[in-house]
Amino acid sequence: MLEENKDLIIKNFLILMKDCNVDVLKQLLVDKGIFSQSEIIQIFSSNDARHNKRIFFFNIQKKEQNAFNVLVESLKKTNQHNIVKLLVPEAKGCKTFSLPPESNADDDYLNENIPLHVSSDTTSLTVKVVRANEFLDTEAHNKKIEFYSSRSKKRGKVLIINNFDYADKKEHPYRNGAQVDNANLQELFNQMGGWEINLINNATVEQMVHRLILFTQDKENKQYDICFVIIMGHGEEQSNRTIIFGIDGKFISSEDVQKHFTNEKCKSFRGKPKVFLFQVCRGSALDHTIRHTETDSALRSGPSSDYQKIDSHIRTKEDMLIGFATLHGFKAHRDPNRGSWYVELICKHFMNEARTYSVNLLLQMVDQDLRRRMSEIGTMQTAPFNNEGFKNLYLNPGIYYEDGSLKHFHG
Repeated sequence: MLEENKDLIIKNFLILMKDCNVDVLKQLLVDKGIFSQSEIIQIFSSNDARHNKRIFFFNIQKKEQNAFNVLVESLKKTNQHNIVKLLVPEAKGCKTFSLPPESNADDDYLNENIPLHVSSDTTSLTVKVVRANEFLDTEAHNKKIEFYSSRSKKRGKVLIINNFDYADKKEHPYRNGAQVDNANLQELFNQMGGWEINLINNATVEQMVHRLILFTQDKENKQYDICFVIIMGHGEEQSNRTIIFGIDGKFISSEDVQKHFTNEKCKSFRGKPKVFLFQVCRGSALDHTIRHTETDSALRSGPSSDYQKIDSHIRTKEDMLIGFATLHGFKAHRDPNRGSWYVELICKHFMNEARTYSVNLLLQMVDQDLRRRMSEIGTMQTAPFNNEGFKNLYLNPGIYYEDGSLKHFHG
């Protein structure tokens, strides 16, 4: 199919998803030789009608140029003239398409006017952090909501574990693009200023646990305001747990990672914000071979120095924000040239918006952006996060507080 015809389909994707009746087109397209009967069965194999429709429109774009003309003629035969008008604007005898005055409550594609984006761009993100002009960890910015203090010159510590070169490559293929994620994350935290970055590549589970223990027991932790833990690699869902594979094929669960940071085991970060981000698959749903995308299957308010003054009656597990690249049971996408969707969007929103919004809201923005992203065959991704006793956290990039005044990192 010509690129201009594919562009027409993508441009009008929202309305096609809402108004086009693809069920009546199936047999016509089989009769005309565009699809085989087995292809149609495969495309419409899911119980999710919306997913089937996405797959239909992405698969027809892979067919020869005649497929577009047959699609238009089939739409005419089934009296879907509004759709014909979209795809062939100069078509005569077709009614003009107009949106209904009100859409149904469950038609979220149109209600929220989400522009779905399918990109063939292979250029990786250029990280350039926009610095803050003022501190947002104030009562004026957080009325009736608790927040963390994040103004120290030693702003935070981040532990990045990235497994991409596994011993058993048949079971766990090389994670192309993983090193792009490393570069983006290191650039992000370096430019924000005040961050100590700990990067570990290709670790066994035993090595992962060892580095987690070293990280949590470091006596220097009490000097920092924030803790980030970012783990990337192959993973899956097992007994309703998210597990991450070491390069030796053994695994550790996300819950086991968090246990090292409880108030009992990690006193140096007690009362301080701890953010966990897991770039791993959590199942096998929507496992499709696609052109550019792979998957990764298989403090409290006040100065940070006050952490010791926290009341002894505290919860074992709190001050944690846990983000996942995808939902339970689903795969997470990774572009060999641009890195994983999730990490790329985290870097994008953190570098542009951290000066204005809390980390909680930044993760919401990441998921909103993911909702607009779609692979070439219609697979998508949702990035949930869990708040476990977590308050508002502002990263205040580029600035810190010292000697009674606001100062800037990097001059």
